Amino acid sequence: MSRKLQKRWFDWSTEVSFSAIVFGLFALVVVFEFFFRNADYTYEFFTKNFDAAIIGALSLVIIYLAIAHVDLRGKIRTLGRRYHNLLAQSERDVLTNVLNRETFVSEAKQALEARAKSRFFALFLVDVDHFKQVNDTHGHPSGDRVLIFVAETLRAHFPSARVGRLGGDEFAVLIEHSDPITAKWAHEACSKFAAGLAAKVDIGAQRISVSSSIGIALAPDHGKTWSSLVINADMALYASKKGGRACSTLFEENMLTDIRNEKALVRELRAAMLLRHLRVAYQPIVDVNGRLIGFEALLRWRHALRGVIPPDVFIPVAERALMIGEIGNYVLRQVCEDLPRLPDVKVSVNLSANQIAMPALQEKMLSILAETGTDPRRIVLEITESASLAANERIASQISALQDAGFRIALDDFGMGYSEFNQLRALPYDVIKIDKSYICALGTDHVTDVFVSAVVEIARRSGKNVVAEGIETEDDLLRANAAGCDRFQGYYFGKPVFLESIARERLDYSNKPAADAENSRVA
Repeated sequence: MSRKLQKRWFDWSTEVSFSAIVFGLFALVVVFEFFFRNADYTYEFFTKNFDAAIIGALSLVIIYLAIAHVDLRGKIRTLGRRYHNLLAQSERDVLTNVLNRETFVSEAKQALEARAKSRFFALFLVDVDHFKQVNDTHGHPSGDRVLIFVAETLRAHFPSARVGRLGGDEFAVLIEHSDPITAKWAHEACSKFAAGLAAKVDIGAQRISVSSSIGIALAPDHGKTWSSLVINADMALYASKKGGRACSTLFEENMLTDIRNEKALVRELRAAMLLRHLRVAYQPIVDVNGRLIGFEALLRWRHALRGVIPPDVFIPVAERALMIGEIGNYVLRQVCEDLPRLPDVKVSVNLSANQIAMPALQEKMLSILAETGTDPRRIVLEITESASLAANERIASQISALQDAGFRIALDDFGMGYSEFNQLRALPYDVIKIDKSYICALGTDHVTDVFVSAVVEIARRSGKNVVAEGIETEDDLLRANAAGCDRFQGYYFGKPVFLESIARERLDYSNKPAADAENSRVA
């Protein structure tokens, strides 16, 4: 029987049972009224037959009422069960069946407010690493399967704790105990949970690994109320993400200072862009004969008070502050303005995933080129690992459109992190830049040799170029050359320098030019 038909039958039978009780009560009243109104005690009205008829009628009415009453009580109990089931469902996340945000927060608040001095709590905020990539690469049903897997693993490892989904790919675990919860115990619990995630999850015919970043806050050490505890756990989670993900971090007081410092750095970074205190340095890229074939543009920041702030410090800050698009446009404009005073070669500019996701990226970049009179064929866009990591059909289409507009595309840091050979099929490209960690290991590690040889062979068959990054010694150059690389970049040929230190006519970098540049302004 369909649910719709079941509902109609239940509603109809309930109405019949209720109507039957009302009708039975009415009939009982009528019978009693008739009986007492027509009773004549003086003439011996109550004959034996009449007596039996009245008793029989009353019995039928009473039985009828009893049956209707029992039926109605059964339906009321059914309604009660349905109500409790609906109430329980309303407290659960529909997808993962853990507590939803509202219920988890409400229960956590109540538990912390009622906390006795002998009760201790630990709050874990759990964020699934690179979840967006799973959705973009494998589809949202696969993303849902990952969320279910994480929720099941949390419940398996924390069976007596409250587990909730706060939204998206973020979960929370509240553990209550009569003994103090130590930092060591919390980290060990997180490690066991991480090992559970490492078992991988089946997505169709594939098995993918899952990891998470975790922020930990303990009560009463890091807060006695929900608001203070969740804020501190969130700062610890932020530190886990900043520290490379796939780890757990316990809240520390100095994190408050770090957050304030980062906010100050963001303000100063915006000011530096407005005042054009950010400068672009250029590092040469050469061919097998040492002839200059291009530069890579690298952003540098010399702060008046802080001194030189490395890119690996302020670029991640810009990413988190959603400023990377503005910085990318800033660098491109600076490069376009510098091109007339540079040798007539191509210049590489980094492009991050956040920039590629910008809806008007191509229009903005072409607008900058048009304003500065720059030919897009002189610009190579280096797709950073964050963009490769998020590669999907939409990003590939965006990159392909840039390539069609005249830009050349390079896959930067290939082999680093999550880069895969699948990117060579998913993304359009003209150049592959092999990460320096592979170049340094050439000749000493068999797997590295096979990997580099495979990349070079794919590029050769596709008519693409391969740049070996991190060439610092002559041995590095010889090994990379022997492996088949046809482009080279690194300190052996020159450190990044500012525009005024570059000779426009210089095209030959074969004679250890790095030694010549000691008096140059090295960035």
